[in-house]
Amino acid sequence: MKILKKCPILTGIVAITIALSIVSLIFKDTLYSEYVDKYESGDIPLLALALKGATDEVFPWSSGEQEALLPEDTQGADEGKEPSEQAENMAGGEENAIISDISGNDISGNDISGNDISGNDISGNDISGNSEEVYEFTEVDDDYFTDAVFIGDSRTVGLSEYCEPLDSRATFYARTSLTIYDVFKKEYIKTDTGKIGLEEALSRNQFGKVYIMLGLNEIGTGDTEYFINAYTEVLNRIRELQPDAIIYIQGIMHVSEAKSKVDKNFNNEKINARNAALAELADNKTIFYIDMNESVDDENGNLGEGLSFDDIHLKASSYERWHEFLLHNAIVR
Repeated sequence: MKILKKCPILTGIVAITIALSIVSLIFKDTLYSEYVDKYESGDIPLLALALKGATDEVFPWSSGEQEALLPEDTQGADEGKEPSEQAENMAGGEENAIISDISGNDISGNDISGNDISGNDISGNDISGNSEEVYEFTEVDDDYFTDAVFIGDSRTVGLSEYCEPLDSRATFYARTSLTIYDVFKKEYIKTDTGKIGLEEALSRNQFGKVYIMLGLNEIGTGDTEYFINAYTEVLNRIRELQPDAIIYIQGIMHVSEAKSKVDKNFNNEKINARNAALAELADNKTIFYIDMNESVDDENGNLGEGLSFDDIHLKASSYERWHEFLLHNAIVR
Protein backbone atom coordinates (compact mmCIF):
# COMPACT_ATOMS: atom_id res chain seq x y z
CA MET A 1 0.00 0.00 0.00
CA LYS A 2 2.90 2.38 0.73
CA ILE A 3 4.24 1.78 -2.75
CA LEU A 4 0.89 2.70 -4.27
CA LYS A 5 0.72 5.90 -2.24
CA LYS A 6 4.21 6.93 -3.28
CA CYS A 7 3.72 6.02 -6.93
CA PRO A 8 0.48 7.60 -8.26
CA ILE A 9 1.29 6.45 -11.78
CA LEU A 10 1.47 2.85 -10.60
CA THR A 11 -1.81 3.37 -8.77
CA GLY A 12 -3.40 4.60 -11.97
CA ILE A 13 -2.09 1.63 -13.94
CA VAL A 14 -3.46 -0.80 -11.37
CA ALA A 15 -6.86 0.95 -11.37
CA ILE A 16 -7.07 0.94 -15.17
CA THR A 17 -6.04 -2.72 -15.30
CA ILE A 18 -8.75 -3.65 -12.81
CA ALA A 19 -11.37 -1.57 -14.64
CA LEU A 20 -10.52 -3.08 -18.03
CA SER A 21 -10.58 -6.57 -16.55
CA ILE A 22 -14.02 -5.96 -15.03
CA VAL A 23 -15.42 -4.58 -18.31
CA SER A 24 -13.92 -7.53 -20.21
CA LEU A 25 -15.42 -10.01 -17.74
CA ILE A 26 -18.89 -8.46 -17.90
CA PHE A 27 -19.04 -8.35 -21.69
CA LYS A 28 -16.90 -11.34 -22.66
CA ASP A 29 -19.90 -13.45 -23.73
CA THR A 30 -21.68 -10.65 -25.60
CA LEU A 31 -19.84 -7.56 -26.80
CA TYR A 32 -16.42 -9.25 -26.88
CA SER A 33 -17.56 -12.75 -27.82
CA GLU A 34 -15.51 -12.64 -31.00
CA TYR A 35 -12.29 -12.39 -28.99
CA VAL A 36 -13.11 -14.61 -26.02
CA ASP A 37 -11.65 -17.79 -27.49
CA LYS A 38 -8.17 -16.27 -27.48
CA TYR A 39 -8.60 -15.43 -23.79
CA GLU A 40 -9.89 -18.88 -22.90
CA SER A 41 -6.98 -20.48 -24.72
CA GLY A 42 -4.52 -18.36 -22.74
CA ASP A 43 -3.29 -16.36 -25.74
CA ILE A 44 -4.34 -13.01 -24.28
CA PRO A 45 -5.14 -11.74 -20.74
CA LEU A 46 -8.69 -10.90 -19.74
CA LEU A 47 -8.24 -7.14 -19.97
CA ALA A 48 -7.13 -7.50 -23.60
CA LEU A 49 -10.76 -8.20 -24.60
CA ALA A 50 -11.67 -4.58 -23.90
CA LEU A 51 -8.51 -3.34 -25.63
CA LYS A 52 -9.19 -5.41 -28.76
CA GLY A 53 -12.76 -4.19 -28.76
CA ALA A 54 -11.58 -0.58 -28.58
CA THR A 55 -9.26 -1.24 -31.53
CA ASP A 56 -12.32 -2.32 -33.57
CA GLU A 57 -14.30 0.70 -32.27
CA VAL A 58 -16.50 -1.58 -30.17
CA PHE A 59 -17.34 0.15 -26.88
CA PRO A 60 -19.85 -0.65 -24.10
CA TRP A 61 -21.55 2.69 -24.70
CA SER A 62 -21.81 2.30 -28.48
CA SER A 63 -25.46 2.36 -29.51
CA GLY A 64 -25.73 -0.87 -31.46
CA GLU A 65 -23.39 -2.95 -29.33
CA GLN A 66 -24.87 -1.66 -26.11
CA GLU A 67 -28.27 -2.86 -27.20
CA ALA A 68 -26.82 -6.22 -28.04
CA LEU A 69 -25.52 -6.85 -24.55
CA LEU A 70 -28.60 -6.07 -22.50
CA PRO A 71 -28.96 -8.62 -19.68
CA GLU A 72 -31.70 -11.15 -20.23
CA ASP A 73 -33.93 -9.74 -17.53
CA THR A 74 -34.06 -6.35 -19.32
CA GLN A 75 -34.49 -7.62 -22.85
CA GLY A 76 -38.25 -7.36 -22.59
CA ALA A 77 -38.18 -3.69 -21.61
CA ASP A 78 -39.68 -2.70 -24.94
CA GLU A 79 -42.10 -5.60 -25.17
CA GLY A 80 -45.70 -4.49 -25.29
CA LYS A 81 -44.87 -1.21 -27.06
CA GLU A 82 -46.08 -0.43 -30.53
CA PRO A 83 -43.47 -1.06 -33.26
CA SER A 84 -43.34 2.67 -33.96
CA GLU A 85 -42.41 3.30 -30.31
CA GLN A 86 -39.74 0.63 -30.48
CA ALA A 87 -38.35 2.18 -33.63
CA GLU A 88 -38.08 5.54 -31.88
CA ASN A 89 -36.19 3.96 -28.98
CA MET A 90 -33.81 2.15 -31.33
CA ALA A 91 -33.13 5.23 -33.41
CA GLY A 92 -32.32 7.20 -30.29
CA GLY A 93 -33.65 10.45 -31.73
CA GLU A 94 -36.50 12.41 -33.19
CA GLU A 95 -35.21 12.23 -36.76
CA ASN A 96 -35.97 8.50 -36.98
CA ALA A 97 -39.08 8.45 -34.82
CA ILE A 98 -41.42 8.11 -37.81
CA ILE A 99 -40.48 5.32 -40.19
CA SER A 100 -42.43 4.84 -43.39
CA ASP A 101 -42.14 2.08 -45.93
CA ILE A 102 -41.42 2.99 -49.51
CA SER A 103 -45.08 3.12 -50.39
CA GLY A 104 -45.52 5.88 -47.79
CA ASN A 105 -47.26 3.74 -45.16
CA ASP A 106 -46.28 3.89 -41.51
CA ILE A 107 -44.42 0.75 -40.50
CA SER A 108 -46.65 0.25 -37.47
CA GLY A 109 -49.32 -0.92 -39.87
CA ASN A 110 -47.23 -3.84 -41.07
CA ASP A 111 -47.36 -7.32 -39.66
CA ILE A 112 -44.21 -9.39 -39.03
CA SER A 113 -44.02 -10.45 -42.68
CA GLY A 114 -43.87 -6.83 -43.80
CA ASN A 115 -47.36 -6.93 -45.31
CA ASP A 116 -49.86 -4.23 -44.49
CA ILE A 117 -53.57 -4.88 -44.25
CA SER A 118 -54.12 -3.75 -47.84
CA GLY A 119 -52.11 -6.71 -49.15
CA ASN A 120 -49.03 -4.75 -50.22
CA ASP A 121 -45.57 -6.08 -49.43
CA ILE A 122 -42.82 -3.88 -48.02
CA SER A 123 -41.72 -2.87 -51.50
CA GLY A 124 -45.18 -1.52 -52.25
CA ASN A 125 -46.00 -4.28 -54.70
CA ASP A 126 -49.29 -6.14 -54.82
CA ILE A 127 -49.03 -9.71 -53.48
CA SER A 128 -52.51 -10.85 -54.41
CA GLY A 129 -51.17 -13.27 -57.01
CA ASN A 130 -51.27 -10.93 -60.01
CA SER A 131 -47.53 -11.09 -60.64
CA GLU A 132 -46.73 -11.82 -64.27
CA GLU A 133 -43.61 -13.82 -63.53
CA VAL A 134 -42.50 -16.38 -60.95
CA TYR A 135 -38.80 -16.44 -60.26
CA GLU A 136 -36.81 -19.55 -59.41
CA PHE A 137 -33.32 -19.92 -58.04
CA THR A 138 -30.76 -20.94 -60.61
CA GLU A 139 -27.02 -21.46 -61.00
CA VAL A 140 -24.77 -18.59 -62.09
CA ASP A 141 -21.06 -17.94 -62.53
CA ASP A 142 -18.90 -15.52 -60.56
CA ASP A 143 -19.49 -12.64 -62.95
CA TYR A 144 -23.04 -12.50 -61.57
CA PHE A 145 -21.60 -10.72 -58.51
CA THR A 146 -19.88 -7.90 -60.41
CA ASP A 147 -22.74 -5.54 -59.53
CA ALA A 148 -23.45 -7.01 -56.09
CA VAL A 149 -22.91 -5.50 -52.65
CA PHE A 150 -22.64 -7.54 -49.44
CA ILE A 151 -23.72 -5.92 -46.17
CA GLY A 152 -22.92 -7.69 -42.92
CA ASP A 153 -20.85 -8.20 -39.81
CA SER A 154 -17.58 -10.06 -39.17
CA ARG A 155 -18.81 -13.18 -40.94
CA THR A 156 -19.27 -11.17 -44.13
CA VAL A 157 -15.88 -9.56 -43.52
CA GLY A 158 -14.48 -13.09 -43.58
CA LEU A 159 -16.24 -13.79 -46.89
CA SER A 160 -14.44 -10.83 -48.44
CA GLU A 161 -11.10 -11.86 -46.96
CA TYR A 162 -11.15 -15.55 -47.87
CA CYS A 163 -13.23 -15.73 -51.06
CA GLU A 164 -11.19 -14.14 -53.83
CA PRO A 165 -13.78 -14.68 -56.61
CA LEU A 166 -16.29 -12.55 -54.67
CA ASP A 167 -13.83 -10.03 -53.25
CA SER A 168 -12.44 -9.26 -56.71
CA ARG A 169 -15.88 -8.69 -58.21
CA ALA A 170 -18.40 -7.63 -55.55
CA THR A 171 -18.45 -4.65 -53.21
CA PHE A 172 -18.38 -5.25 -49.45
CA TYR A 173 -19.91 -2.87 -46.91
CA ALA A 174 -19.15 -5.04 -43.88
CA ARG A 175 -17.82 -4.34 -40.41
CA THR A 176 -17.06 -6.38 -37.30
CA SER A 177 -19.88 -6.20 -34.71
CA LEU A 178 -22.29 -4.48 -37.10
CA THR A 179 -25.98 -4.90 -36.21
CA ILE A 180 -29.30 -4.23 -37.88
CA TYR A 181 -29.82 -1.43 -35.37
CA ASP A 182 -26.71 0.56 -36.26
CA VAL A 183 -26.16 -0.38 -39.91
CA PHE A 184 -27.30 3.09 -41.00
CA LYS A 185 -25.82 4.93 -38.03
CA LYS A 186 -22.11 4.15 -38.17
CA GLU A 187 -19.60 5.58 -40.63
CA TYR A 188 -17.51 2.52 -41.40
CA ILE A 189 -17.13 2.43 -45.18
CA LYS A 190 -13.69 3.59 -46.29
CA THR A 191 -13.33 5.97 -49.24
CA ASP A 192 -10.45 8.04 -50.61
CA THR A 193 -11.65 11.01 -48.59
CA GLY A 194 -12.48 9.21 -45.34
CA LYS A 195 -15.22 7.01 -43.88
CA ILE A 196 -18.86 7.37 -44.84
CA GLY A 197 -22.09 5.71 -43.72
CA LEU A 198 -24.13 3.09 -45.55
CA GLU A 199 -26.80 5.57 -46.61
CA GLU A 200 -24.30 7.78 -48.38
CA ALA A 201 -22.55 4.77 -49.93
CA LEU A 202 -25.81 3.39 -51.33
CA SER A 203 -26.75 6.86 -52.56
CA ARG A 204 -23.50 7.18 -54.47
CA ASN A 205 -23.52 3.73 -56.08
CA GLN A 206 -26.27 1.67 -57.68
CA PHE A 207 -26.14 -2.14 -57.49
CA GLY A 208 -27.95 -4.95 -59.23
CA LYS A 209 -27.96 -7.19 -56.14
CA VAL A 210 -27.86 -6.45 -52.42
CA TYR A 211 -26.98 -9.28 -50.00
CA ILE A 212 -27.63 -8.77 -46.28
CA MET A 213 -26.57 -10.98 -43.39
CA LEU A 214 -27.10 -9.35 -40.01
CA GLY A 215 -28.64 -10.62 -36.79
CA LEU A 216 -26.10 -12.47 -34.67
CA ASN A 217 -24.51 -9.64 -32.67
CA GLU A 218 -27.93 -8.29 -31.69
CA ILE A 219 -29.52 -11.64 -30.87
CA GLY A 220 -29.62 -10.81 -27.16
CA THR A 221 -31.73 -7.71 -27.80
CA GLY A 222 -35.49 -7.82 -27.38
CA ASP A 223 -37.65 -10.45 -29.00
CA THR A 224 -38.05 -11.62 -32.59
CA GLU A 225 -40.73 -9.07 -33.42
CA TYR A 226 -38.55 -6.22 -32.18
CA PHE A 227 -35.72 -7.48 -34.40
CA ILE A 228 -37.96 -7.91 -37.44
CA ASN A 229 -39.41 -4.41 -37.11
CA ALA A 230 -35.89 -3.00 -37.24
CA TYR A 231 -34.96 -5.27 -40.15
CA THR A 232 -38.05 -4.13 -42.08
CA GLU A 233 -37.03 -0.51 -41.64
CA VAL A 234 -33.61 -1.29 -43.08
CA LEU A 235 -35.12 -3.15 -46.04
CA ASN A 236 -37.45 -0.26 -46.79
CA ARG A 237 -34.59 2.22 -46.79
CA ILE A 238 -32.37 0.01 -48.95
CA ARG A 239 -35.24 -0.37 -51.42
CA GLU A 240 -35.56 3.42 -51.60
CA LEU A 241 -31.82 3.81 -52.23
CA GLN A 242 -31.55 0.81 -54.60
CA PRO A 243 -34.90 0.71 -56.43
CA ASP A 244 -33.77 -1.66 -59.18
CA ALA A 245 -31.74 -4.13 -57.12
CA ILE A 246 -32.59 -7.70 -56.22
CA ILE A 247 -32.37 -7.87 -52.44
CA TYR A 248 -31.26 -11.11 -50.79
CA ILE A 249 -32.00 -11.61 -47.11
CA GLN A 250 -29.46 -14.17 -45.96
CA GLY A 251 -30.48 -16.28 -42.99
CA ILE A 252 -28.30 -15.87 -39.90
CA MET A 253 -25.55 -18.49 -39.89
CA HIS A 254 -25.79 -21.06 -37.12
CA VAL A 255 -23.24 -21.56 -34.35
CA SER A 256 -21.73 -24.91 -33.40
CA GLU A 257 -23.54 -27.41 -31.21
CA ALA A 258 -21.04 -26.82 -28.40
CA LYS A 259 -21.73 -23.08 -28.45
CA SER A 260 -25.47 -23.45 -28.85
CA LYS A 261 -25.81 -25.75 -25.82
CA VAL A 262 -24.17 -23.39 -23.32
CA ASP A 263 -24.94 -19.86 -24.52
CA LYS A 264 -28.25 -18.30 -23.48
CA ASN A 265 -28.18 -15.85 -26.40
CA PHE A 266 -25.96 -17.22 -29.14
CA ASN A 267 -27.82 -20.46 -29.70
CA ASN A 268 -29.48 -22.03 -32.71
CA GLU A 269 -32.96 -22.04 -31.22
CA LYS A 270 -32.96 -18.24 -31.20
CA ILE A 271 -31.29 -18.08 -34.60
CA ASN A 272 -33.94 -20.39 -36.10
CA ALA A 273 -36.77 -18.28 -34.69
CA ARG A 274 -35.36 -15.15 -36.24
CA ASN A 275 -34.59 -16.86 -39.53
CA ALA A 276 -38.18 -18.08 -39.79
CA ALA A 277 -39.37 -14.51 -39.36
CA LEU A 278 -36.81 -13.20 -41.85
CA ALA A 279 -38.08 -15.64 -44.46
CA GLU A 280 -41.52 -14.04 -44.17
CA LEU A 281 -40.11 -10.69 -45.29
CA ALA A 282 -39.40 -12.00 -48.78
CA ASP A 283 -41.93 -11.18 -51.49
CA ASN A 284 -40.17 -13.50 -53.99
CA LYS A 285 -40.29 -10.80 -56.65
CA THR A 286 -37.79 -8.18 -55.55
CA ILE A 287 -36.78 -9.53 -52.14
CA PHE A 288 -35.67 -13.15 -51.71
CA TYR A 289 -34.71 -15.20 -48.66
CA ILE A 290 -31.76 -17.57 -48.92
CA ASP A 291 -30.38 -19.75 -46.12
CA MET A 292 -26.73 -20.70 -46.54
CA ASN A 293 -26.94 -22.86 -43.39
CA GLU A 294 -27.78 -25.81 -45.60
CA SER A 295 -24.22 -25.63 -46.93
CA VAL A 296 -22.50 -25.63 -43.51
CA ASP A 297 -24.90 -27.43 -41.15
CA ASP A 298 -24.44 -30.92 -39.73
CA GLU A 299 -27.29 -33.44 -39.59
CA ASN A 300 -28.62 -31.81 -36.41
CA GLY A 301 -28.84 -28.29 -37.78
CA ASN A 302 -25.71 -26.94 -36.11
CA LEU A 303 -22.64 -25.36 -37.68
CA GLY A 304 -20.64 -28.39 -38.77
CA GLU A 305 -17.78 -29.62 -36.61
CA GLY A 306 -14.42 -28.64 -38.03
CA LEU A 307 -15.76 -25.78 -40.13
CA SER A 308 -15.21 -23.09 -37.47
CA PHE A 309 -12.19 -22.02 -35.44
CA ASP A 310 -14.25 -20.48 -32.62
CA ASP A 311 -17.73 -22.09 -32.89
CA ILE A 312 -19.07 -18.89 -34.52
CA HIS A 313 -16.91 -17.90 -37.49
CA LEU A 314 -15.94 -20.05 -40.44
CA LYS A 315 -12.38 -21.14 -41.03
CA ALA A 316 -10.78 -19.63 -44.12
CA SER A 317 -11.14 -22.92 -46.00
CA SER A 318 -14.86 -23.16 -45.12
CA TYR A 319 -15.92 -19.98 -46.91
CA GLU A 320 -15.92 -21.84 -50.22
CA ARG A 321 -19.09 -23.63 -49.05
CA TRP A 322 -20.83 -20.27 -48.70
CA HIS A 323 -19.49 -19.19 -52.10
CA GLU A 324 -20.79 -22.35 -53.78
CA PHE A 325 -24.18 -21.90 -52.15
CA LEU A 326 -24.47 -18.39 -53.58
CA LEU A 327 -23.52 -19.62 -57.03
CA HIS A 328 -26.34 -22.18 -56.95
CA ASN A 329 -29.03 -19.94 -55.43
CA ALA A 330 -29.34 -16.86 -57.59
CA ILE A 331 -32.21 -15.04 -59.29
CA VAL A 332 -31.85 -14.02 -62.93
CA ARG A 333 -34.47 -11.74 -64.39
